[in-house]
Amino acid sequence: MRRTALLVLVLVVTAFAAAEGRLTTAIGSNPPTLDPQKTFNGFSFAITNQVYETLFRVTPEGEIEGLLAASWEYLDPSTLRVTLRDGVKFTDGTALGAAAVKASLERLLDPATAAPGRFVVSAIEAVEVVDDVTIDIKTGEPFAPLLAHLAHPVAAIVPVAHGDDLARNPVGSGPYELVSWEQSNQLLLTANPDYWGGAPAIGEVLYRIIPEISTQLVELRSGGIDILFNIPPDAFETLAADTKFETRSYLGWGSMMLGMNTANPKLSDLRVRQAIAHAIDKSLIIDEFLRGLAEPGVVPIPPTVRFAASDLAEPYPYEPDTAKDLLAEAGATGVKLTLDIYQNPDLEAVAQVLQFMLSEVGIELTIRVQEYAAYVEQTEKDDLELYASSWGTVTLDADYTLYAFFHSSEIPGNNTSRYQVAAVDALLDEARATPDDAIRAAAYRDVQEMVLADVPMVTLYYPLSTIAKWPVLQGEVVRFSWINLDLRQATLSR
Repeated sequence: MRRTALLVLVLVVTAFAAAEGRLTTAIGSNPPTLDPQKTFNGFSFAITNQVYETLFRVTPEGEIEGLLAASWEYLDPSTLRVTLRDGVKFTDGTALGAAAVKASLERLLDPATAAPGRFVVSAIEAVEVVDDVTIDIKTGEPFAPLLAHLAHPVAAIVPVAHGDDLARNPVGSGPYELVSWEQSNQLLLTANPDYWGGAPAIGEVLYRIIPEISTQLVELRSGGIDILFNIPPDAFETLAADTKFETRSYLGWGSMMLGMNTANPKLSDLRVRQAIAHAIDKSLIIDEFLRGLAEPGVVPIPPTVRFAASDLAEPYPYEPDTAKDLLAEAGATGVKLTLDIYQNPDLEAVAQVLQFMLSEVGIELTIRVQEYAAYVEQTEKDDLELYASSWGTVTLDADYTLYAFFHSSEIPGNNTSRYQVAAVDALLDEARATPDDAIRAAAYRDVQEMVLADVPMVTLYYPLSTIAKWPVLQGEVVRFSWINLDLRQATLSR
């Protein structure tokens, strides 16, 4: 009997210890896949960034440092030599080597992979193995932001032998590995005991899939969630005033844009696009609906971007009378437009504000809300009119956003505005082909000036990211976005 009682006590204590080591957070949707090279979705990256690693990463200060790369040098302006960190293993037990890096990058570049983030590394022309731990990455022309692009989540190094199985059964070299995935319910990660940087102190991380933000907030307040991101402004104010919680807001790498399909006959006239821009009161959106948790946007790159962020002045101040005049000149008074958005509380609220503002100048706006995958499909259709979306300049380099949004080769995948201007293409190509920072910065400034003049989109604001947590969690690092939650040095005490 005593032995049985002791065994029961040991099991209870063990279960209690495991529970103490579990961090719980929430995401709003199922990740479409956990194969980092076959997604371009934040819900996926929130998980894959715990499981996989890239050669480089962006520090909280916006600098580039090695992650799987121990050292690197440019042999010439178009050849980057990388030496890998020693002692790194994938969670299937295989060692990380130059062959895995080559296979990963070639898989990402292969059109057959159908990687939505292929453009991130499209400057790479060849990947060559020098020895077991050394690799040369060659670009056709000098590509200055290469290190930053290799820090993007899509450039994660994977054991390619696992192939399509990575979608549901990820195998990486990161601090955590997937234990279970209950579709539409939760994903459970456990600390990688063989992680090259040492196993994290927090033994488990549970991502609960909770679509409704109201339910997420209830769970946070009740202790069912330890840390929560992307909190609506009114709820954040309440949490910030509650001494039980620690809260933080900060300017990340994100932007919120209203895009226009410039190839659509309703929006092909510049005056119509200018009218829409003049009809939007950005200050009202920020002050009244976002409770000040944003900064006014002008260009799609926020000031946190370390290279070529612009300080250009707003060319389209809120002037509803000017908007009406422009519509009349274009013969578009009373035009009916459809705004496509995806399910997101903030986005839906902003869409309703835009609907009212545009109605004030004679534009009848219909809002179409869809799940994210359906929204993406709609933005690639020729009949797209208006769309609204958030975007993060993940690499903190202007090329990532400006090339994706405005180079004609990106139509319709990223350039959903169908913006096609030969001079802009030339400038973007020039900036990619030179290592000279002064030339690059000048080219990107010219691109942003031209884009502002042509109005393929209106940058509404730069949102402040929000975090609320119970103080039991300490030591976590969030680099510019919630998808970059770093728990390697974090602790959890209850």
